[in-house]
Amino acid sequence: MTWLAAVPVFFVAPLLRARTAGVVAFAGWALGLTNLARYLLEDLELPVVALGFLVALAAVFALTVLFFRALVVRRHPVVAAFAAPALWAVLDYLIATFSPHGAFTSLAYTQAGVAPVNQVVSLTGPWGLSFLLLLPAAVIAARRLVLVGMLVLVAAGTCLYGVARLGHTAEAQPVKIAVLSAEGADDARWPDAGGPAILERYRPLIVNAAEAGAHIVLLPEKMIDVRTTELPKLSRQLQTLATSNNIELVAGLTVLGDGDHNRALIFHPDASTPTSYDKHHLIPGLEPYTPGDHLATYDDWGLLICKDLDFPPLARQYGKLGTGLLLVPALDFVDDGWLHSRMAILRGIENGIPIARDGSKGRLTLTDANGRVIAETTAPADAPATLIGELRPGIDRTVYTAWGDWFAWLCGLVALAGVVLLSRRGGRGSIRHGQLRGLPVADLPAGDVAGDDAGDHHGPGATGVAGSREAAGRGDGVHRAERGQRHDRPREPGGVRPVAPGTADASRQHGP
Repeated sequence: MTWLAAVPVFFVAPLLRARTAGVVAFAGWALGLTNLARYLLEDLELPVVALGFLVALAAVFALTVLFFRALVVRRHPVVAAFAAPALWAVLDYLIATFSPHGAFTSLAYTQAGVAPVNQVVSLTGPWGLSFLLLLPAAVIAARRLVLVGMLVLVAAGTCLYGVARLGHTAEAQPVKIAVLSAEGADDARWPDAGGPAILERYRPLIVNAAEAGAHIVLLPEKMIDVRTTELPKLSRQLQTLATSNNIELVAGLTVLGDGDHNRALIFHPDASTPTSYDKHHLIPGLEPYTPGDHLATYDDWGLLICKDLDFPPLARQYGKLGTGLLLVPALDFVDDGWLHSRMAILRGIENGIPIARDGSKGRLTLTDANGRVIAETTAPADAPATLIGELRPGIDRTVYTAWGDWFAWLCGLVALAGVVLLSRRGGRGSIRHGQLRGLPVADLPAGDVAGDDAGDHHGPGATGVAGSREAAGRGDGVHRAERGQRHDRPREPGGVRPVAPGTADASRQHGP
């Protein structure tokens, strides 16, 4: 349905005045984003000013629609069909680059569960899906049959590529992974509050997972708050769990003091120094911690934490390192569990990396290098949950990992070509009233705004609508009269201009 959602707005945009088309597009997108208002204000507890971000997103869609409309009315429908989706994709890329929430709002995630379509991100990153999702609307609204044929080819090529990629399966030995979630508390401090109780809730789950054959046990983000001075004592208890159960134990902790950190640690069964990673991308207003500045790998595994997966470049860095498995402690807000788990799926497809994600209060997921869900369960906020499954570590190197955001830059060039066409003051290339496949087009520019002479489009034959074009060099000022630019002269009934005898228009004059 997302592929068709924008069709009505794009279809009517060239038939409306520019201002009306912009309002329709803005209102449609703003209404579509109202489901995020409660999430931002109540779940994330952000201030009301955060709703301005939704307004900005609606404005981006309105700008895209107006860009498409302008190209169509200037008789560039083929360019419009590709330049508008390209503009949308490049704006999506810019938002992801500069927003503190990364690519959180991208439409690409609507296709995270749609195989084989989602495999295109291994070539283009999420920007390829952003482009494809607006392409059908632009093609249909451009009203050119040849474009429909091109759309079919693009869709078929995308699906065939996806089918081919999904046919490849990693040959590495599988690793059994347990993803655990137990009822927690936001103020579970160690050792003077609820921290010890939280650890005791996880202890039997960890033992049971090890007995079930799990080699890696993944726990959530921020499960216990601990001060730097008390961290060695807590670490010893976690290390004992790893050693006694012969497992790699991944735990998410909030480390307070000496610069607070949202930290993930891998405790190894051989009691070697734990592998440590600090979260890079923190939730504005909710996580007043020091962001991390380095990646963390052990063997060919890598660590990320929750919101880090909202940012494509960070996961791509692990892809460039050849990381074969991402372990991700996370903590969702109940309502966003599905969305955040699907963001992780796209990051895995983009770089060809399997991902184990522990979204406590959301979803626990194991996904392979092609984004297929190997195992998944819901992690309720008030009850324990256990997910055990196997993943095959190993990277399926992708074009996106190697070339990065090349497709976003290509979209920028296509959009720029559309801007250049709009900036040219053309001669007679603009659509006149009623010429868009015989449908009325409101508020299309006349005179020098459209780049043609302001002829009488109400006149019969070659100078009117029936003739579609006015004769060259014949402008009698009717457009300007209708636009309030006509000034009747005194002593000339009806404001008709006197014509000298012998001129070309003399025969059309009537007596007083």
